[in-house]
Amino acid sequence: MAARRIIVFGATGFTGRLVAERLAAQGAAPVLAGRSEASVRELAERLGVEWRVADALRQNSVFALLESSRDVLVSTVGPFSKWGEPALRAAIAAGGTYIDSAGEPVFIRRVFEEFGPPAERAGAALLPAMGYDFVPGALAGALALEEAGLDAQRVDIGYYAFGAGSSAGTRRSSVAATLDEGYAFRGGAVQTVRMAERLRSFAVRGKDRDAVSIGGTEHLTLPVSYPHLLEVNVYLGWFGPLAKPLQVGSLAGSVAMRVPGVRPALKAAADRLVGLASAPEPESGTSWIVAEAFDAAGEKLAQVELSGGEPYTLTAGILAWAARRAASDGVNGTGALGPVQAFGLEALEAGCRQAGLKRVAPP
Repeated sequence: MAARRIIVFGATGFTGRLVAERLAAQGAAPVLAGRSEASVRELAERLGVEWRVADALRQNSVFALLESSRDVLVSTVGPFSKWGEPALRAAIAAGGTYIDSAGEPVFIRRVFEEFGPPAERAGAALLPAMGYDFVPGALAGALALEEAGLDAQRVDIGYYAFGAGSSAGTRRSSVAATLDEGYAFRGGAVQTVRMAERLRSFAVRGKDRDAVSIGGTEHLTLPVSYPHLLEVNVYLGWFGPLAKPLQVGSLAGSVAMRVPGVRPALKAAADRLVGLASAPEPESGTSWIVAEAFDAAGEKLAQVELSGGEPYTLTAGILAWAARRAASDGVNGTGALGPVQAFGLEALEAGCRQAGLKRVAPP
């Protein structure tokens, strides 16, 4: 039987290059794919691996990357709401395994609700957002829920990063996310809500730090593994003192977005500006994730904190581990899957530890 191949689509982008280098260093020999022949060939020759030319604008070139249902396609081509569909459809058509680095809530929800059912029928497995957002929160949330037991009905998860910049792809994805609708899991169901609708603080590194609510995979996947859950909240704490103004602005912005033409105009203008900032420096900065489980009365039953490297290095490590694990052992199930479902909690915790994400002892 032929060995499973790992294909990295978007290999010459910031995140894709980190993933390709990590896989090659681990002896996985990935096939690298990108739209620029010169760039992808240079990277592949340096790493001593195969390469292909593929462009999201030419869907057939993406479909051609997968040769069998045993292939694992890792996509780092963002913003995913703009460029992500061809890789998804290619994996479904081949019945293969799809893994991506998406952090855009609207796209992630589409993967589960729109692409999940046809993927299940085709025998394909879709694992979106397999990076800093939103694997650490799913892991921390699951660990807190295991500790809390069946009395837990709500879990709150907060993401923080210290001393880390952002790539052009992430900035573009962030623009798309903040201008789109969000969602949350409340009353036992996924509900559409505005981005930054809620504000709360978590005690992180000895200080209460504000964070605003966002959509994530945790809303869509933790209730599957823990059916007693009635509410899942995910918060992003990157904004510091800007969190409260951002929450207020989200309400005003939600009204403005109803005016025809405003949303696409803002996205186009912001997309032109995000490329002006410099790229982040790998290996600098720290990721910090908090999960708290509560009972029906709001009493906190358990708290789990995880810490790791800066988000891009951590994302590369998680993606590389997930791809290698999927290639060697497959995943648990088909359709759209969360990380706990796909790998099991014990394996996921071990894999994240290999990627540099570790549990922090309570103060």
